[in-house]
Amino acid sequence: MSREVRGAEGEDLVEKQNAEQGLMPVLEDEAGVYGYTDENRHMTECFRKGETPSETFHDGLAVVEILIGLYRSAETGQTVHFPATDLDDYVPPVARIQSPSD
Repeated sequence: MSREVRGAEGEDLVEKQNAEQGLMPVLEDEAGVYGYTDENRHMTECFRKGETPSETFHDGLAVVEILIGLYRSAETGQTVHFPATDLDDYVPPVARIQSPSD
């Protein structure tokens, strides 16, 4: 339960960890509602048939680059222009390891 989670509140906690008041809707088939079942089926079928999926590794990489750029922009308050080679070593605040004394 969320009362057992230690640490400060932040983006590093799963969204449902904070739902203790019954305010989070319960979905009967959350994976289906959010499309994960169809995504998995598509990927499995493409792999099985030797076909390229509609979204490739390069698409996923582009999404990660954009997300890292957004984190950097939010942290610095500045616009990040792509291609942004200075993001290669950037670690977003939510992914930085903190010591127990922090």
